[in-house]
Amino acid sequence: MSGVVKRTQKFVIFLLVCLMGSAVARADENTDNENLYIEALKAISEKRHDDAKVLLNKLIGKLPQHGGALMDLAMLHCELGNKVEADRIFHDMKASFQLSEDQVHELDLLQSKKCLPRAPETRIAISFDVGYDTNVNQGASNPDFILGSGTEQLELRLLPEYQPKADRYATLTANGSRELSNKGLVGFAQLRVRAYDTLTAFNTMAAAAGVEQAWNWRDYGFRSTGLLSALTLGGQLYQKQEIVQLRLTPPAKADSPWRFSTAAGFTNVQYPTLSNFDAHTWELRGMLSYEAEKFLLQGSIAYLADRAHSDRQGGHRQGYYANLNLRRQLFQRHELELGWSQQLWQSADIYSPTLIDVARRQDTQMFKAALNWAMTDKQTLQLEFRATNNRENISILQYNGKSLQLSWQWQNF
Repeated sequence: MSGVVKRTQKFVIFLLVCLMGSAVARADENTDNENLYIEALKAISEKRHDDAKVLLNKLIGKLPQHGGALMDLAMLHCELGNKVEADRIFHDMKASFQLSEDQVHELDLLQSKKCLPRAPETRIAISFDVGYDTNVNQGASNPDFILGSGTEQLELRLLPEYQPKADRYATLTANGSRELSNKGLVGFAQLRVRAYDTLTAFNTMAAAAGVEQAWNWRDYGFRSTGLLSALTLGGQLYQKQEIVQLRLTPPAKADSPWRFSTAAGFTNVQYPTLSNFDAHTWELRGMLSYEAEKFLLQGSIAYLADRAHSDRQGGHRQGYYANLNLRRQLFQRHELELGWSQQLWQSADIYSPTLIDVARRQDTQMFKAALNWAMTDKQTLQLEFRATNNRENISILQYNGKSLQLSWQWQNF
């Protein structure tokens, strides 16, 4: 009798294991389907319409009765001007689902749309800032310095124009982007103009334009960016840049608040009016974010390798960049923003033999705090405080600065 009991117990255990395995498999399958649907919605939001159609069709192939996927696919075809395919999906939904009269009426209203091809989305954002900067020219923190070494040292004092100068300023910034295709290609441009009250030699104008392409491969998200920019200082062309970057976002659980991505980039910098300043920089960056209901925490760390094109003082250099940003909702329309960043550079060669006989080491930290007030859905008022501390082993290059800025921002989306 005991043998029968033991065999029965073994059978029950085996049956429970099978049932648990089946339940786990179903749970995994449900998770996969949910992730597939989220990826499709993400593709729609990123204007990768072709990717979205592939993902939705794949999900419908696995779950023919997935009402959300069918509805999204029909609306997507309608937005792209494909009314025949949209009508077919609406007809199949009414034939295969048990719908109430109200639900059928809602589908009829959607189906009656003309399904004209949607115009490419254009986004525009404009901001106007007024502020006060305690160190516009990045004047040295300590005006006294020593040149030379050993018995050949000279104690000198910087001229007044190289010491910190404060001034008020106003800045106008305009950003725009536009869809260029149904495959996630977007073009963008920015113009930024800053004018000072009295220190007009430091007025700047920056213009940038580029393209960005997003796509997916096996649940991995990719985003490539190309950018050209130019900066004028005091009315003269000061700097030109070419930037390319590739960003990779690995798959993550749909219900996880964590998101990770990594990026590799190349920047070529030219200074038309300065000799021996041109360089190019390679960058490898990791980014991590945590998003909850009322706050967003983002951080990144990057390794940088800067290669001088010619005899730049200090030669090649390498460094690190790290930043941390927190956005916290205080009330329904008020948000607190805190940010910190640090940039480290170590030059390979002596900065200036016989005069400044050390290899330059830079350590620049920046802290900011801002309070944002969403006046309307499209307008925001921001009050921002920013402090910069540049600590170096070469005293005449050290500087500190603080600024207080009030900004009005508007966007059409």
